[in-house]
Amino acid sequence: MSNRGITPEDLCQLRLVGDPQISPDGERVAFTLKTVDSEKNRYQTHLWMADTAGGQTRQFTYGEGPDSAPRWSPDGSAIAFLRTVDQQIQIWAIPSDGGEARQVTRLAEGDVGAPVWSPDGTRLAFTYQPTHADWTQDAGKEREKKHASSPPKVITRLRYRMDGEGYLQGRTHIWTCDSQTGEAVQLTDGEFDDRSPAWSPDGAQIAFISNRCDDPDARPYQIDLWLVDAEGDEPREIPAPIGYKGGPSWSPDGNRIAYLGQESGDDPWEPRFSRLWVADLGSDQATCLTRALDRTLGDETISDAIESGNTTPIWSTDGGTLYFVVSDRGSCHLYGVSSDGQGQPATLIDGDLEVAGFTFSQDSQRFALLVGTQIQPAEVFTAIAPSPTELKPLTHMNSDFLSQATISQPEEVWFKESDGTDLQGWIMKPTDFDSQQKYPLLLYIHGGPEAQYGNAFFHEFQTHAARGYVLLYTNPRGSTGYSEEFSACIRGNWGGLDYQDVMAAADYAETLPYVDSSRMAVAGGSYGGFMTNWIIGNTDRFACAVTERSVSNMVADFGTVDLPEAVDGFWKGNAWDRPDTLWQQSPLRFVENIHTPVLIIHSEGDLRCPIHHAEQLYVALKLLKRETVFVRYPPETSHGMSRNGPPDLRIDRLHRISDWLDQHLKANEKDD
Repeated sequence: MSNRGITPEDLCQLRLVGDPQISPDGERVAFTLKTVDSEKNRYQTHLWMADTAGGQTRQFTYGEGPDSAPRWSPDGSAIAFLRTVDQQIQIWAIPSDGGEARQVTRLAEGDVGAPVWSPDGTRLAFTYQPTHADWTQDAGKEREKKHASSPPKVITRLRYRMDGEGYLQGRTHIWTCDSQTGEAVQLTDGEFDDRSPAWSPDGAQIAFISNRCDDPDARPYQIDLWLVDAEGDEPREIPAPIGYKGGPSWSPDGNRIAYLGQESGDDPWEPRFSRLWVADLGSDQATCLTRALDRTLGDETISDAIESGNTTPIWSTDGGTLYFVVSDRGSCHLYGVSSDGQGQPATLIDGDLEVAGFTFSQDSQRFALLVGTQIQPAEVFTAIAPSPTELKPLTHMNSDFLSQATISQPEEVWFKESDGTDLQGWIMKPTDFDSQQKYPLLLYIHGGPEAQYGNAFFHEFQTHAARGYVLLYTNPRGSTGYSEEFSACIRGNWGGLDYQDVMAAADYAETLPYVDSSRMAVAGGSYGGFMTNWIIGNTDRFACAVTERSVSNMVADFGTVDLPEAVDGFWKGNAWDRPDTLWQQSPLRFVENIHTPVLIIHSEGDLRCPIHHAEQLYVALKLLKRETVFVRYPPETSHGMSRNGPPDLRIDRLHRISDWLDQHLKANEKDD
């Protein structure tokens, strides 16, 4: 019996591996496994364990969960992790040889971050944001008993809500607790958010990142490195260039801290790459180790079938080498560089793949890596240090599913824009491809725009290939994975060079002998939705379009997003007395030119691109008597609904897109 193509319902078959954490001795890897509970319409995540020698895997935690963020104790005897019970997150611990998990912390309702063990294993550092007393579950139940209304929200901050989180209720600070008793102590306070705690090798200090300037919401880029005594004291700042920072990591001798950071320079709103820096605590100087690389660090690859892993830089045991992840031309690779700044970064693991996370054994002998490709969701691999050349697969969580399905193998393509710019993309052919046939084509545009399509498994793309579509997805200017200039050149001018690049992709598609140029569609979400709106307002070459969580009116965007833009920041002008530039950047101004049938998809809970963008576009199109359908998903969904929304709604979305495409691209399809 022949294999079948991927369907929307196969979302429930995917088993997503994440956050591989190798044991100190390198003999085992703890990781998370996320699955769909179809009966209860929810995701479930448990901890699993794999042996690096024989590759045996087994489920390690059970129960309702979800469980996440496994972290080995320094001696390898225990694993601390996060467990959610009755919607409350706490830190738990379990013996690494198995047994009953025990609850460590008993904090009041709030958001708890991943635990970080002290070097001697006696304490855990973590972040904690308590829930405001008015909005706890108990407060809600009490109001319900009394038939009382919800109280008003009193807002004083510029940035007072966050997509996927809702209204911000308080500040996140650094805490520690006894790893046995759970007795917790708050180390930092104030009207700041403190994150990413990292213990010094002697356990005396904790490094963290925080924006503690006089107006953090107005200057979000002014994130600094800080040190606080592990017993509590006033934090002190570590001198480093102004710019976004993350992932502090101590050198083994405790004299330096590596971090991923941007350098804002004179213009903090210019898009800049994340690079590897080392702050020397003795000289109070920070040095960039990857300036010549001209690639951004971290995993910028977009996928709907990936769980995150660690991309914080890691030191070798002797402190001579730093390991880190780099996004490069659709792939994500593992690199190493000499920590003294003398050598050039070197690729250690490359190829057409995505290294989505990695950890390193305490003896610097072995890596555990989260690696995926375009035809395989990410799995755990191991590699021998310090110069890994061969990846050894450790898990095969999706092998049964993949063996029963027909997967379309994407083909990398390069083509030129009219100004000579080289552009990268991928063609995914129908799973039953016949070179003598002509097929409808779907051109996809990614969000961001500072992100990349590339070598990662994409369930949504596979569903369309299975339904007989050719897919073309590309990285136009504005994307990451190429030079910093390539990414930054569209600042304040979306719909210019990037529009030209997407049209060059459409021109390339029309040259393919198996593509029916009269049956091409364009689709995208977020920034990709903006571009879709812009495209159909400037050309009629597409037979239909799908625009999701899009931007249509930059003027109306003012004051309604979770991350308010600065005046004359990325965009010039403002909404009250200089709206002209913002309106020039608004696809809505072209709405009278839109004759392409368009499916509009948006979530009512989207705070990143609020639903008014879809509402205005839809009403304008209806008043103009144009063909359009508006699908509104409920408030419990957010901007990332297509990747992390409720399973049934994600499946519903895929069916609606497929039906729309079939209606407009296959209605008059003829057999050759």
